[in-house]
Amino acid sequence: MCFMELKEQDFKILSYLYHNNREPISKIAKACKLTRDQVGYKLNKYISSGLIVKFYTIFNYKKIGYDCYSVILIKATNNSLKELESTLEKSKNLISYGKAFGKYDLYINSIFKDEKELSDYISNLITKYNISDYIVIKPYFAELYPLKFFKVKEKNNFSLVSESETKIKLDEKEKLILKALEKDGRVKIIGIAKETGMSSELILYKIRKLQKEKVILGSRIQFNMEKLGYSLSALLINIQGLSNLNKEKLKKFTRESKNVISMSLSVTQPNCVIQLFHKDNQEVKDVVIKLKEMFKENELNIDLVLIDQEEYINTLPFF
Repeated sequence: MCFMELKEQDFKILSYLYHNNREPISKIAKACKLTRDQVGYKLNKYISSGLIVKFYTIFNYKKIGYDCYSVILIKATNNSLKELESTLEKSKNLISYGKAFGKYDLYINSIFKDEKELSDYISNLITKYNISDYIVIKPYFAELYPLKFFKVKEKNNFSLVSESETKIKLDEKEKLILKALEKDGRVKIIGIAKETGMSSELILYKIRKLQKEKVILGSRIQFNMEKLGYSLSALLINIQGLSNLNKEKLKKFTRESKNVISMSLSVTQPNCVIQLFHKDNQEVKDVVIKLKEMFKENELNIDLVLIDQEEYINTLPFF
């Protein structure tokens, strides 16, 4: 994998775009003190080179009746693994997945309406594929953080899982709009209008309504992080005696750590999962050392899972 040589100008554009990717090119250019042509050229280059894989939208699943967010790690035989991978992207529950290395072969982020749908999904996997080992992590709290190495000042954290939300019922037009936003988080209103046959005025009204109701949380960019020189890993952590005070310490640490991109707290073991991007092994070691120091009074078990770049992201698989 060849790294892309990026200049300060590139990091300015990518940083702004990452946190404001629905903004028009003129606004991005103004914020970055560049011309429209410069930003347009750079944006096309990022996409054509494969640095930007996808613009995607983040949704509040509980608001639309999907209460069970899960992380599933699977160990399977080589033959069944190939078959499993070929069918994963057709699943109405799959948000994203990546190949894992070590104890597990796949790292899967998934969403279900309830525990029964999750249980049926796992039973089907075990029945259909030769799975030798797996774990299911069911977070009751999960946060997604910005890429902090972009040196952004705004916090811009997204709460992926919260304890309670007032559910709303979407009409068919709203579902079409959400599907268009999932397909391309940067799609223009006029593009959605052409695809759906709705008026631009109605689409704009609906999007603002869905943002106000916190169905649409925001947007992100799927980068090919290897082109930026970063690898992805997950720390599967079990902390004995995870008190409310320790939870707050953990949240503070992960929100501030320059490498951490997400953190989940689970009712099952491991009771914490931290995902991080890192340039080398030392950055992973530094995170582990800080965690051990922070919880030196507690029994702490940490397993490291190396993950390939996420091969597929669909933040709205069930529509």
